[in-house]
Amino acid sequence: MLSKAASVLACLALARALAGQQAQAAARKRGSCDCLQWAGVYYDQLAYCGRGKELHFLSKYGFSAAYAATEPISGLPHKVCNDYFKNLKNNSCVNVDLLASSTADDNLHPANNFPTDPLTTSQWCYVPNDCDTLNGGDYATNMMGFQLGGWNNLESRNNLSWKICDPVADASVMMKFKTVAELNAIAEESDISISRTLRLAYPVVQITWAEAMYMMEGINAAWNGVLTLTDLVDGLTAPPASPSRLMEVHTALGDIVKSEQGYILDTPGHGDNFHVIKGREVYSVTRIPLGDMAYLGGHFYMEFELTCLMGCVTSRVEALDLESQ
Repeated sequence: MLSKAASVLACLALARALAGQQAQAAARKRGSCDCLQWAGVYYDQLAYCGRGKELHFLSKYGFSAAYAATEPISGLPHKVCNDYFKNLKNNSCVNVDLLASSTADDNLHPANNFPTDPLTTSQWCYVPNDCDTLNGGDYATNMMGFQLGGWNNLESRNNLSWKICDPVADASVMMKFKTVAELNAIAEESDISISRTLRLAYPVVQITWAEAMYMMEGINAAWNGVLTLTDLVDGLTAPPASPSRLMEVHTALGDIVKSEQGYILDTPGHGDNFHVIKGREVYSVTRIPLGDMAYLGGHFYMEFELTCLMGCVTSRVEALDLESQ
């Protein structure tokens, strides 16, 4: 009886090993350093959410990634792993940290920055093991954890590696370089939270919407389709020198607009409702009144509403086309 059970277990182990090898072979065919699709990686059991950089916002404070796939995951880790990454049918590079810092933020609040580390401004993804350009990444994960010393021997027992994405070589798949519309399309296709998608795409700056609103309204009012963003920003009247916070915000926000890089204006407690600025575009991200129903029903994309407040050319052009018909 025992020998029969042992034979069955051995066959299951062999079948699992062969399936893993086939999945790895399929992954390698895509290109040795190409980012792999997130949902496919977890489905094929090549990665275990939390043992890579998915929960870096916890591991940077001492949470052991080795336990991530064996311990019950609840709260925010559950939302990040189960509700987001395991549903993300995309191979984009995402922020290592949920509170990705920025150079503008470093200048704005040198004494009150978010907790940072060398990976705070980086984006990452999973890659096959034969990738030799990890840019500071490492071996990622295995299914054994502490069993048989597996976690302490990642080099020979891991399934995948993870890499830091290069702003030049990986520009086309880095979320930070995508437009808000492109990020919204990714979230809608995978039925994942647009709020979490933006958090994992853009850096955060410690400027509130209340502080930024007056300047962004001025830029929007001055836009005539001819002036550049630099012209619009430089053409604004500078605020008084005192209090100093006014000039700090004016300078930092002006640099953000000119960069055309998307930024999140943070909220108290780093919540899920916030504003996004990209160039002269301004968006609000708001949880809908029936957000609990959307979340409990598994429709994560419907939980939050993305609204353009100003500067969205596409919406204006579409409106003009409708009026002319």
